[in-house]
Amino acid sequence: MTAGFKSELDDPDMQKVSAALVRAGQRARELALQTGTGVAVRINGELRVLRGDDLKPKDPAEA
Repeated sequence: MTAGFKSELDDPDMQKVSAALVRAGQRARELALQTGTGVAVRINGELRVLRGDDLKPKDPAEA
């Protein structure tokens, strides 16, 4: 998972946006796993719906 981005704006609230988006994505994946639904994402410009094992965190050692 990527760490996100750093805002170039001086607003302290904007500095927290990246971490909030990462947390929201994690929560969406957890909820989709619990409910058996999918999560729509755009990967390399292609719209995909991830389900099941595709939503589980990957072990970096396996990459």
